[in-house]
Amino acid sequence: MRPPPAYSRGVVGARTALLGLCLATLGAGCASTSKGQPLYVAPDGFDFSQNPKLLARILATPHGYFRFINRPFASEVCNRMSPGLADAPVVNLHGDAHLEQYAVTDLGRGLTDFDDSTAGPAALDLVRFSVSLRLAAEANGWTKDAEALIQRFLDGYKEGLENPDVAPSEPTVAARIRGGFTYDRKRYFEWVDSIIQPMPDDLGEELGQAFVPYVESMRAQDPSLPPDFFRVKQVGLLQMGIGSALDMKFLVRVEGKTEAPEDDVVLEVKEVRDLRGVSCITHNAKVDPFRILVGQSRIAYRPYELLGYLQLRGKVFWIHSWVDNYREVKLAESFQRVEELEEVVHDVGVQLGRGHAAQIAAPLGQQLRRALLTMLEANRGEILRLSADMAKETVAAWKRFAEAHQ
Repeated sequence: MRPPPAYSRGVVGARTALLGLCLATLGAGCASTSKGQPLYVAPDGFDFSQNPKLLARILATPHGYFRFINRPFASEVCNRMSPGLADAPVVNLHGDAHLEQYAVTDLGRGLTDFDDSTAGPAALDLVRFSVSLRLAAEANGWTKDAEALIQRFLDGYKEGLENPDVAPSEPTVAARIRGGFTYDRKRYFEWVDSIIQPMPDDLGEELGQAFVPYVESMRAQDPSLPPDFFRVKQVGLLQMGIGSALDMKFLVRVEGKTEAPEDDVVLEVKEVRDLRGVSCITHNAKVDPFRILVGQSRIAYRPYELLGYLQLRGKVFWIHSWVDNYREVKLAESFQRVEELEEVVHDVGVQLGRGHAAQIAAPLGQQLRRALLTMLEANRGEILRLSADMAKETVAAWKRFAEAHQ
């Protein structure tokens, strides 16, 4: 069964088997990069046999490759930052800000997927999103508009810093996507059934035991939850997405507020990635679920519900509830006019401007925002230059990847 369009959360099946593909933190991390071309990773460093759809996505467009190499990309941004960017204050980082992370859900809209959320210099988010915009403009035939789009993104970032309460209008694309949402719980759970994969009984039992502290924490946080809210009705493995294919993931369907199946709740349990190797971030010494939970709570317009974590077999997992409707924008399909893309990039800029400084320096948040505004105005040209260089190098590395795969 194909997933209903309004329920699609990326490319179903694009993740490989749990131990199949050699991927690591922030994208491609287990294949060495080329010293002369640091954004290039060789295809023979990965076993794509179990996941041809992922390989197809990487080969299809420079942006697909760009999504795949987040770790070497982030490391290279750290290496190339000018003193004005490198010496900027530490902020809440999304960690993997790109256009196809912009999603519309039942909770609202904005950048989602906070698996790489951490703390560090704002340039990591600003440069990565700016490169994504250059690749998006090229894919849509709007190359001449690329720098204007980046300036609009940075203008939104400035607005979010100047007024953390600013609420931008809903972009045209977001309204169009939201207009196609459906609320058919029976069909939704049929889709969940179609994507959940069986798991060994012993792993299921261990997951159930590891689940107990999370449940206790959620009920302590919200005593109004019914005693049987987290009674497990179904559990299995999940394979979904484009990046980080070694991330172990589970889906857990629980009872919800009543015994009626229509109000059951689906929880996603995702392995927390090890961010070691990216030199300029703060959370690179250990696997810390709170970097994700805190980052999402501070940056998302509306964070997911039932956020928590558990430990299983020496690994740490973070947890959040799913929504009925979740749609990410698609690089070359979602935008009918460049003005529609402009609305979205401004919205993302505001979100990051609000979120980067949120709660990180209280009660001195205003001083932090002023410091970031100073950094932004002094380094707009550097962000444009660095994003242009890294966009060209991403395309060159993608072409080399494609040639090497032939």
